[in-house]
Amino acid sequence: MAAILTQLKKYIFPIVLIGGIAVFVFSGRNTATGAEYTYQGEPEIVAATFSSAWCSSCKILEPRLAGVIPEFSDKPIKFVELDFTLGQRSEIAEKAAAEGLSEIYPRFKGATGFTLLVDADTGEIVDMLTINHTDRAMRAAIAQSLAVASAD
Repeated sequence: MAAILTQLKKYIFPIVLIGGIAVFVFSGRNTATGAEYTYQGEPEIVAATFSSAWCSSCKILEPRLAGVIPEFSDKPIKFVELDFTLGQRSEIAEKAAAEGLSEIYPRFKGATGFTLLVDADTGEIVDMLTINHTDRAMRAAIAQSLAVASAD
């Protein structure tokens, strides 16, 4: 019996450690871009969130962004997520290309913890949202980006 307890003690710490890491990595993985998109037309702004499950900044940014997105569901802005949790896969590059992000994707691929507001017509970055933005600042940046894109 003592031998079994000794063997069991050797494995408890690694099991608890691995379990804890798994909970940390996969907790709160709600996509920030899962909001209903009701705008009937081509978007003027593409809001591309570069994220991953292991990104601590994403765990702050994404819930804030998720709270703001519904206010823009009927505006010409499309929210997309490029998730690098499993690395830089060809599917992510294909999704970026499909969303008109081919020009900026190579510069930012693999980086996480931010949302780029990109002019859908020109492909230029209008603004970047980070964890330093409050909900109010995100709303203002998105509204300003839409105003700039609409003026073009």
